[in-house]
Amino acid sequence: MIEVDGVGAIRFPVTPEQARGLCEVARPARYGLREQTLLDANVRDTWEIPRDRVTVDERRWHETLRPMLDTLGAELGLASGCELSAELHSMLVYEPGQFFQRHQDSEKADGMIGTLVVTLPSTFTGGELVIEQQGKKITDQGSPRELSFVAFYGDCAHEVLPVTDGFRITLTYNLIAHGRTGPDTAGFATHPSVALLAEQLRAYFTAPSGSLARGESATRARQLVYLLDHQYSQQGFGWDRLKGGDAARTGMMLAAAELAGYDASLALAEVADSYEEDYTSYMLIYRQRWERVEDGWQCVESSEVDFDDDGEMTDPIHEDATSFAPQPTLPLTPDSDDVGDLLSSTITLTWLIDRSGTPGEPVREIVTEEELCTADTKPTFEPFASEIEGYMGNEGNTANFWYHRAAIVIRRSSIADTPNDQPAVQIRDRPNTPHRRTSNRRLSNYKLP
Repeated sequence: MIEVDGVGAIRFPVTPEQARGLCEVARPARYGLREQTLLDANVRDTWEIPRDRVTVDERRWHETLRPMLDTLGAELGLASGCELSAELHSMLVYEPGQFFQRHQDSEKADGMIGTLVVTLPSTFTGGELVIEQQGKKITDQGSPRELSFVAFYGDCAHEVLPVTDGFRITLTYNLIAHGRTGPDTAGFATHPSVALLAEQLRAYFTAPSGSLARGESATRARQLVYLLDHQYSQQGFGWDRLKGGDAARTGMMLAAAELAGYDASLALAEVADSYEEDYTSYMLIYRQRWERVEDGWQCVESSEVDFDDDGEMTDPIHEDATSFAPQPTLPLTPDSDDVGDLLSSTITLTWLIDRSGTPGEPVREIVTEEELCTADTKPTFEPFASEIEGYMGNEGNTANFWYHRAAIVIRRSSIADTPNDQPAVQIRDRPNTPHRRTSNRRLSNYKLP
């Protein structure tokens, strides 16, 4: 069913002798960093056999994989008319001690929504595949006798723990979605919560905003921004590309907006969170900026504090950050012990897609706290950039994290009804604010699917 150049046909379960033969014809797995292809066993330590050296019996494989793809599509929350295909990416072999640090997969093809990992039957310990989404972890250990199929969206962080004994052998596939359609508003037209949600939308848009409480002129809400649960790239974003529960929630929001007579758009947003931190106090860091790369983190800017003979701080020493090796994790994360209270949080809309699916021009529109609608729980996202900054004279040490989010934006249908005297303003800094960011505008008393 599977043949590898230089090894021959692979028998199931894979024996240690065959696994060692696969290692002999494989190469160390690499990963991408901008235009470069790098090799770093501290980030990714596994053997890789390119797909052009792997031959799969298409007829027999189709009999096994096609029904599994239908099942996986349903479990991923795809519409019934959407079909999944799987494109082989590579074969990976993990021997004792090898692993793959926590990372997220990049979109390697048009229409790619995620990854399928097929673990071939073999006997091994350790090497668990751990997938995390919104704070929940799922672990797959494979099977010594049967094929194991695991599919996940591309924004799911995942890792392969070190193998302690035996060999873990997998085929990795790019999952491609075909014939995707936008959210089905007709399917929610009779949902018992839609009428109530529509009434709450009307109440939200007709009630005076929070400006009245601050003694300012009364205005009505300009828009409602409802944050979704998954992350998206600009090229992988659209009404027909929503993931999992986001599609169902969007369908309900669209049905309610149509019933209430409001417009709806999809938006990409950038979230910037700033925290107090103590890390730079003893690391003598003036500033460091880290950005996410394919399989880890790269320091792109770094400078250290220096002192003169009198103990006074002098100009920072700037280092050549490009010489730093990529790291599997950030030096400081939001849940680190050295990270304190949330000082400020800003959400900025950066890209809009209207109901017809036509992308608009890039925007830079800051969402006010009154416009933000949040769920009861805050999903856990991976930042795409981080910056830590030491004492700046009149400001304390700070740790800043940037995230990509997606949102549904509900607005008035009539331009004449839209107030133009309510500017987009940055959410004010709030010292000693708890880590979880909430809004005083929340549509309640209904349940999104």
